[in-house]
Amino acid sequence: MHSGPSVDRIEAGATFCLHSDDPLVCDHVYRGSGLDARYAAADWIAPRARLLLRDIDPLKPALTLGATLHWQRGRFAVTGDPYLQLGLANTDRGNDHALVLPVELAVDVCRWRAWLDTGWNTDLSVWRDGWHVPVGAGVRATVAPRVDVGGELGFPSLLGPQNTPKERVLFLFVTTRWPT
Repeated sequence: MHSGPSVDRIEAGATFCLHSDDPLVCDHVYRGSGLDARYAAADWIAPRARLLLRDIDPLKPALTLGATLHWQRGRFAVTGDPYLQLGLANTDRGNDHALVLPVELAVDVCRWRAWLDTGWNTDLSVWRDGWHVPVGAGVRATVAPRVDVGGELGFPSLLGPQNTPKERVLFLFVTTRWPT
C-alpha cells in the first residue's frame, strides 16, 4: 500500500512528488507506504498490525495495532478500523504516537454504493486540544462485471479545536477485481 489514503486517512498529498509549489500536496519526495498483517478472527473482526514508512527524510517508521470491525444489515454497513500508531524513530521530528478511530457508514443500492467517512484522530502528545474529525462522502458504481468507478470528497480536519475546513481532498478511482 502507498500514501496516507491507503491507511484510512483523508489527506492531501501524493506518495511520489517531484515538484510542486503547494506544500500541502508536495512537501516531501516520498511518503506513506506499509505492510499489513490481518487475521480474520470472526466474520465481524480482523485484528491488524501494520508496519508503516511514513516518510524517508527524516526516516519515520511506525507500527500500528488495531482491528477492522464490520457490521452489515441488508443494504447498510458500518465499518471501523481503529488503531494505535507507535512512532518507532524520530518521534521528536513529527513521527508522533497517534490514536486513529475511522468509521465508514455505507449503503448499497443496485450497482451503487454511497458512504460517509468520519472518525476521530489525534496525536497522543496533544490529545486534549489537538484532535480533529475528518469527514468525507463518496460514491462508487459498478460499470462492468469486474470494474468500479467512483470518487470521494473529503475534509481531513473539518471539526475539532485544530480544524482546517478550507483544506479538502478529492479522490477519483477505477478499481478492478480479478476472479479468484
